[in-house]
Amino acid sequence: MKRKGWKIWTTVLLIAGMVLACTHCSVRSLVYLPPQPKDKTAYLQKRAEWEPHRRTFHREGASLSGWLIEKKGQPLLVYYGGNAMDISMMLPYLDQFPHAKLLVNYRGYGLSTGSPTEQAIMGDSLAILDDVLKETGRTPDDVILVGQSLGSGVATQIASVRNVKKLVLLVPFDSLLETARDLFPYLPVKLILPDHFRSDLAAPKVSCPVSILAAGSDEVIPPAHAKRLRDCFSTPVNYQEFPGAMHNTIWHSPGFDRAFAKSIGY
Repeated sequence: MKRKGWKIWTTVLLIAGMVLACTHCSVRSLVYLPPQPKDKTAYLQKRAEWEPHRRTFHREGASLSGWLIEKKGQPLLVYYGGNAMDISMMLPYLDQFPHAKLLVNYRGYGLSTGSPTEQAIMGDSLAILDDVLKETGRTPDDVILVGQSLGSGVATQIASVRNVKKLVLLVPFDSLLETARDLFPYLPVKLILPDHFRSDLAAPKVSCPVSILAAGSDEVIPPAHAKRLRDCFSTPVNYQEFPGAMHNTIWHSPGFDRAFAKSIGY
């Protein structure tokens, strides 16, 4: 009877493990919504102006597509985009600033190959940044990190292990885990969410000045999360909230352009 009971419990645990693994895969597909062009030729034609700056970085079997626009004597602005966002959409907006720029799509986004996970994104982002710094003869204190939404989690973690010049966060969260808990209070989020992006744990290790631009009516990441993150930093934080702005409309808020320009030192 004991052996029979052991077999039953083993079977139950195996089934539970399989269900949890499938749930992780399902949830991860919701966490990451990689935009991919249906027509590669049209995609490249649309971005032809920046074609001379297009770069492909290879890491652990993945080809990561991006742009490196070098400007000698200017700080390097590194932009980490949000979910369901092709990073190339930022090229026209960032073109108005004199900074050197590095923008790379996460795995599965744009023309990048592979599948996105927190571990892969962080590993790729750190390796690419270090490679570009070596290539361009820069040091981390010549770098301004900008992270939008999901990218705020990437930028904050990188700033916690590299002594960069400045960290700028747009519509950020304190952690993906806490944001999900607020959205789904009755679900065991910690068990089913595979990637947590704990910016709240990384923030105290950041040594550079920080700017946070939050949307007052953010329907995806309520501003309370941005305020919690603000309070996690041990360095000065310039916090600005735009009343009435939503997660994807903050760009159109009065005063946003000036605030963003100031945050990156322009």
